[in-house]
Amino acid sequence: MDTTTTDDIARHLHRFATAVQETRANAPERSSFGRYRAGAPYFEQYPLRRLMDSSESSILFTPALQDEYRRISADLAALERERGRAYREELFRDLSAYTEAYRTMLCYLELGLCDAGEIAGHLLREEIGVLISELEGEFPLSDIGGLVTRLDEAFRSIREFSCSFPLAPEPSGKVAIRDNTTPIWQCQCSSRAPGERTGPL
Repeated sequence: MDTTTTDDIARHLHRFATAVQETRANAPERSSFGRYRAGAPYFEQYPLRRLMDSSESSILFTPALQDEYRRISADLAALERERGRAYREELFRDLSAYTEAYRTMLCYLELGLCDAGEIAGHLLREEIGVLISELEGEFPLSDIGGLVTRLDEAFRSIREFSCSFPLAPEPSGKVAIRDNTTPIWQCQCSSRAPGERTGPL
């Protein structure tokens, strides 16, 4: 098990600060799956929150690191005030897109075009959780939350089935290869296009 150090926290704080700065500076270029994403600051902030709440890791947050965390969080709050409701709606649209992407990843898994380890190691599911926590109470999230719960259950079932009945190798020793230039959420079995909302604002 990896051990978190004070240097790790300092590096994570730097990523948090960079995410806030880039999110503010590159608003016109932001997109759900692009280089700049509206949720980037929260994806860096929430792991830091968990570390601060952990009895084992909280002692690593020196007074200087705590001050830096509060400073960056204040910058994020200022960004939220500057962008207003439109920014929060952008986060909600991204959440809808990520939820649909998660559904499509499981579609790919069922078709044998990716493996369970690829999905389990992907940050997308964690990012969905971060945005649900961040937007709770502001938007109607019951439909998205219910869908994510069902997808989690489906993923567990698929993994358990795969462990019980390993897939047979391709004939003649051939290995199925997925085009790595195509994101795994862009599959034809998706019922909605990436970025389309799964529920009303």
